[in-house]
Amino acid sequence: MHRWLKPKATFALLRNRNFLKNYGQRRATITRGLNTSPITINQPSFQVIEEESVHQGEHYVQVPKRGLVELAGKDTMKFLQGLITNDITSINTGVNVFYTAFLNSMGRVLFDTFIYQKNGVPEPVVLVECDLRIIPEFTNHLKKYLLRSKVVINDVSSEYKIWNIWGNKNLSDTSGLNSTLFKGGYVDQRCSGMGLRILIPANMKPNLTSKFTELPSEEYAIRRILHGVPEGIDDFVPEKALPLQSNFDYMGGIDFRKGCYIGQELTFRTYHTGVTRRRILPVQLYPFSATNAPTKLSVDRNIQVVTPVPYSDIHPYGQSGRVAGNIGVCSHNIALALIKLDKVDVDDLVVYAEGKKHIYRVKPFIPSWWPKDENEQKQK
Repeated sequence: MHRWLKPKATFALLRNRNFLKNYGQRRATITRGLNTSPITINQPSFQVIEEESVHQGEHYVQVPKRGLVELAGKDTMKFLQGLITNDITSINTGVNVFYTAFLNSMGRVLFDTFIYQKNGVPEPVVLVECDLRIIPEFTNHLKKYLLRSKVVINDVSSEYKIWNIWGNKNLSDTSGLNSTLFKGGYVDQRCSGMGLRILIPANMKPNLTSKFTELPSEEYAIRRILHGVPEGIDDFVPEKALPLQSNFDYMGGIDFRKGCYIGQELTFRTYHTGVTRRRILPVQLYPFSATNAPTKLSVDRNIQVVTPVPYSDIHPYGQSGRVAGNIGVCSHNIALALIKLDKVDVDDLVVYAEGKKHIYRVKPFIPSWWPKDENEQKQK
């Protein structure tokens, strides 16, 4: 050991050596990342078998509560690169859209977004999709860091609509989408089977054959919950949610190899500790009087319950001071929730609605598409 190293410096050196060793091991075992392959017909992402009967077959649905902000100018890509968790240089001729997040300086999630690159324009133009209810906050966040960057920012939420398309067989009948401004649909890579996500003018609908059936927009949230895919401010508490607890690493929303961005330090450090004790996952609400917990996640549209408001506390019955999680988006008897992983198998979790007028038991479920090691961590 070097004689000139003081004890604190020696400890820091050894810690950094271990860090670099763990970094190399974890980098080699990253389970999800940005897929830069172009869309192909019969892609396995579309072959998932929907367990919910309403969602089986070929369908499309308008995505609700999402808005769009346009950024245009020669500095657009460089400007965004310093603000987002993913690597915008991954955008190329094969991939013109990807999923990412904007964080604050403390590494907390502010906005979950998709970034679409517009085709056929002389200078870089992108549309950033985020929760419609916080578009003003999003534009203010961008303008705070604009400084002298040559970027023009406009809210274009009224000009476009976002659609989700999926099918059990293939999407060979979606060739008509190639006439749209954004060169067809793009694979929603947050979870296998989410299908295509497309962006078209507000006065148009997807140009599909009669095999595809439009479903009510409410079905989008139901399908998200069943697949365990969080989205928007109901699931990500602004300035409180952490990216790894919010599953951005599982959903391909973070590139751990890119350079600096706002909020990177805490995210990077948390990732390389290898421990995430809370995750957003689907839960089922069932009557407090029930003697048996459900064994399979399923939605019952005949149940019209008074659902808990987002961010309601989940805790063991009679122990309101020991919070085990928080409710996110709800629909009928299912919801998404941020849950401590060591509480997944606890049978006495409850949540209240309308103060304490209504009480429901809560049964969490681990999504099948999660990495297998998460189940092992849950049991520790």
